[in-house]
Amino acid sequence: MPKGSRIRIISHCDADGIASAAIAAMALYRNGYEFHISIKKTGQNLLESVEENDLFLFCDIGSSHLEEMGRLKKDIILCDHHVMNGDIPKNVINLNVRSYGIDGSKEASASSAVFSLAMEMDKGNADLSQLAICGAIGDKQDKNGFHGINKKILDMAIEKGFVNVREEIIFSEKQEIMDILEKSIEPYFTSFSGGGAIRFLQNIGITPLKKLKELDEKERKKFFSALTIKLLEQDVEEMEWKKEKIYGHAYGDLYDLTSKLNACARKDEASIGIALCFKDEKARDRAVELQEIYREEIRYELRAIEKEGGKEMSSFTYFHTKKPSLTGTLAGLALSYLPNFPSNKPVIGISIVDGKAEISARATQNLVENGIDLAIALEKASSSVGGEGGGHPIAAGATIPAEKEKEFLEELDKCLRMK
Repeated sequence: MPKGSRIRIISHCDADGIASAAIAAMALYRNGYEFHISIKKTGQNLLESVEENDLFLFCDIGSSHLEEMGRLKKDIILCDHHVMNGDIPKNVINLNVRSYGIDGSKEASASSAVFSLAMEMDKGNADLSQLAICGAIGDKQDKNGFHGINKKILDMAIEKGFVNVREEIIFSEKQEIMDILEKSIEPYFTSFSGGGAIRFLQNIGITPLKKLKELDEKERKKFFSALTIKLLEQDVEEMEWKKEKIYGHAYGDLYDLTSKLNACARKDEASIGIALCFKDEKARDRAVELQEIYREEIRYELRAIEKEGGKEMSSFTYFHTKKPSLTGTLAGLALSYLPNFPSNKPVIGISIVDGKAEISARATQNLVENGIDLAIALEKASSSVGGEGGGHPIAAGATIPAEKEKEFLEELDKCLRMK
């Protein structure tokens, strides 16, 4: 394409989607192209008011909208990792990683696909690997280590000096222990609000107002041993008190950057996330605010779900929340940390907004290995009631008419039982 051509980037409203859009925008800008970014949520009309462009680049979204894409008069590049639904139109260049034998749930995110495209444009875009890593982290593809394309990108970034990896305690050494326990989300500790954390620390003989770095070796051992027992009582299967943290030379802690991008998406300020990737200082300040607001909302809603519990169907457990932007996050956390949401069933989160039920579903890797496919189940169940859905076997979403919720849940129950 001639330099100066205008390219429309349409990307998904989450951390991977924002990172994908930023990678694409930077690569295009460096190569002399104009761009216009639109961040959209699943279920929206992706093709609304987008005709006047020379090329479309869909990132982390669009694999379930192939028929609509075929009606566009311009060429489209699809960089995605979600399960595809339908035939690929002639005007679509398909870079969905699943079409090339790559596991889009574990081995490559949309950011990985967009980064690969950026590298084909110019090897000088290797520094954008930092954002590709954020995309993988945002979609939980770092769990149990990086694999596939993600691992290759990380290894390349380390070799070229764009990132370094350090093993660290998951908690801040500078934070008071009481605050650590009350504010922790991953892991989430039940019964630690309303003075519960203070009582827990007093029972094991540790001063609540001490900072983690102030604990001596004996106290640290006692502290982490007690937390391990606490999580075992919550039926938590995996516990890591240390993890490999990845630091980018241009962005610092990439886990923290990913958290900020996710908060920007969930608080409907995706433009702040894009600007943050472009290293705008004002955007960074706003992202810090959004991150804390978002984390507090998660804690508040998770405590409510902890108190109320879930409702059980034969093949899944579900809950309701008034926060549609939190359904997926809450479903994942409930599945991981709340004992009244058994890990042998997927968890479904439901939020009613403007006559629509926004639905998010989460499963464990063990469930997926035993035949659960949430993408297929939600697509079938939602389409049966006039909605739409899709995603990954381990994490999927749907939008349906609110009045069809009961019918949808019954159909989903059938789909998951048939697995």
